[in-house]
Amino acid sequence: MNEHYDVAIVGYGPVGQTLATLLGRAGHTVAVIEKWPTFYPMPRAVHFDHEVARILQNIGLRPDDSSAIEPYDAMYAWRNATGDDLMLVDWSGVGPTGWHTANFFAQPLFEPQLDQLAKNQPTVSYHRGWEVVAEEPTAASAEAVTLVLEGSNGLQRNGERRELTASYVIGADGANSFIRGAMGSPMHDLGFFYDWLIVDLILTEPREFDPPAWQLCDPARPTTIVPGGPGRRRWEFLRLPHEDIKDLNRMERAWELLEPWDVHPGNATVERHTVYTFQAKWAETWRRGRLMIAGDAAHLMPPFAGQGMCAGLRDAMNLAWKLSLILQGKADEAVLDSYGPERAPHVREFIDFSISLGKVICITDPDEAAARDTQMIAARLDLCATPDRL
Repeated sequence: MNEHYDVAIVGYGPVGQTLATLLGRAGHTVAVIEKWPTFYPMPRAVHFDHEVARILQNIGLRPDDSSAIEPYDAMYAWRNATGDDLMLVDWSGVGPTGWHTANFFAQPLFEPQLDQLAKNQPTVSYHRGWEVVAEEPTAASAEAVTLVLEGSNGLQRNGERRELTASYVIGADGANSFIRGAMGSPMHDLGFFYDWLIVDLILTEPREFDPPAWQLCDPARPTTIVPGGPGRRRWEFLRLPHEDIKDLNRMERAWELLEPWDVHPGNATVERHTVYTFQAKWAETWRRGRLMIAGDAAHLMPPFAGQGMCAGLRDAMNLAWKLSLILQGKADEAVLDSYGPERAPHVREFIDFSISLGKVICITDPDEAAARDTQMIAARLDLCATPDRL
């Protein structure tokens, strides 16, 4: 017997989990399809803003009552190689939504909490360990999509197949999205590529960092230092032009780069170290008929503004209310035409902003860095002297 759902969500990271909770709470039948049998155990995203905190509150996860989340209440400093403040961004206090302006979280702890919210919805069904390998309109009706699934351990498929149908399909399946490929939607690539070594670790002894989040704008090694959620820290090291990625990605090299911060195997445990290429892209088409994409499937941005996951959860909120009204018969399907045109300009603005920050951070030429430092220090002092301009 064929299984039919109102919505099939392909991919079950924070975007898919949020969307499943919202649609399930509205009473719609939802199929969650995820090729990995279990949660990815390593840190990835680490930051969200006050608007996303409001989204989490909406679905039942209060940021001030989660063991995975650490609200931020301090300055975010940009400093040069000699320790001078180039810029101070005030991330203290709460934003207009009533939640902290900035929040840091541990994704391996965060996703199970989102998962529980989705599992509280009796109309949500789970297909973990299954990968979508084909999609096509149903033979009997143009009002549904058939998805062909194959069993998977996340790395390879096992040949076992099954099918289900859904009135609408959302691809929240990441940068290499199958659903985006099925839609035939190309990515608009701004050509902004930088390799960074990401090191996530758990501190094994109490440590205080002042400020807790800061950007070291040192041309010898641009570095980002931020919290990674309760008890965790993240360092990001720019790959220099002469460095080999394989050499940079060695555990021994990670410890060498952490030495200036007195971080070593005696006081910290590395959860993850990997070289990641920051990119700036967005999909040119976000919807084709009954297929749609959200999150990393629709856009990729450098992490300098901390808005990657934030953008994906905003996608989920936009889609959820529109799909719910359509499925309830209260709105025409044409309301989905506004999804991409509404979300894409907002995403592109954050991508552009992230790139502008990256262009300041990723300077490795000493003369260019010195000119940047002089300009930014002068601008900061001028702003301090004339606070009425804020």
